[in-house]
Amino acid sequence: MAEPFKELFNQAAIERMASALAEVHSGFDAAGFIVDAMDGLSDLELKERSFHLARCLRRHLPEDYSVALRIMLATLSAPLAMDDEPLWDSRSSGLSGFITMPFTDYVLLYGLEDFELSMSAMKEMTCRFSAEFAIRPFIERYEAEAMTLLTEWAEDESAHVRRLVSEGTRPRLPWGLRLKGFIEAPEKCLPLLEKLKDDETEYVRRSVANHLNDISKDHPDLVAEVCGRWLEKPSVQTERLVRHALRSNVKAAHLPSLAVLGYDPEHVKVVSGTLRDNRVEFGSKLGFSVEIENSSDKATSYMLDFILYHRKANGKLAPKVFKLKRGTLKAGQTLSVVGQHNIRPITTRRYYEGEHRLAVLLNGVETPLGSFELVGVEEMAV
Repeated sequence: MAEPFKELFNQAAIERMASALAEVHSGFDAAGFIVDAMDGLSDLELKERSFHLARCLRRHLPEDYSVALRIMLATLSAPLAMDDEPLWDSRSSGLSGFITMPFTDYVLLYGLEDFELSMSAMKEMTCRFSAEFAIRPFIERYEAEAMTLLTEWAEDESAHVRRLVSEGTRPRLPWGLRLKGFIEAPEKCLPLLEKLKDDETEYVRRSVANHLNDISKDHPDLVAEVCGRWLEKPSVQTERLVRHALRSNVKAAHLPSLAVLGYDPEHVKVVSGTLRDNRVEFGSKLGFSVEIENSSDKATSYMLDFILYHRKANGKLAPKVFKLKRGTLKAGQTLSVVGQHNIRPITTRRYYEGEHRLAVLLNGVETPLGSFELVGVEEMAV
């Protein structure tokens, strides 16, 4: 069984951090720091462990924020290469990877009153472990100053720094502080993304795609418009970025986004569709078939999904979209597609007996196929 992720911050890692700090600062009490850091550590998860270590650093490093930062920065390794894993390596000189996460949290917790010094420190730290979480309160408080600086960083020689520009400004970064100003006005960040969309590294371009996907949760039309503009003169890299950026819009059958990706909802249509059974035993397979047609005089891309409307405890139906098939239909072509779906026990869903419904999504347009009765759930549960 794999070791829990939180064990990246274990006694060995803490001892390594203490040793590195003692090497660059003769007044650092390594033994005392280790005792303090280990106290209560086992009860904490990964992020809580990092904040705990940041607070221990506060207690054991000089009180002067600028001096404490210089000490932490002096322990860092050379910047990570793009293909390095974010884990510390005992063979390398200096600290990098997850073991430096408490350093960025130190800046987050104690550096908000010193914008310039903290931003400078995070620029260095992000080249060893991303400062995408720590930078967000600074962007929120010092938006104008931060955006000016991030515009410069978008052209930095380090891909880690360039990625921080996109990742740090994501409006809905998972596990990070939501940037409400950018949720409401995402156009503020678009100039940064324009600078980074053709970046030489996939590492940065992937962040740009994720940033756009964040925006699409609140402004789907805007993201479709941006992606459509970017595809006017596309490269292979741009096409990949756009597909990843539009994934939430596609899942939501957002027609402008599907049009950007070449899925025509006007000429590709469902001709017919049937359910195999109107009564399905829990633990068996739901079968169905659908016939689709391209009525245009040219080849057209299609994306065929299906929606299973699951019955909930209160009797209401909740939709869940599943992928089925995608490809290209020749001019005038008709295609028959057979699908099936296992309805069996899974850990992420509880099933309820009663009416369920099935529909298909063809290039974003929904066509109902009918309803079926799910039975045998209680027997299977027993």
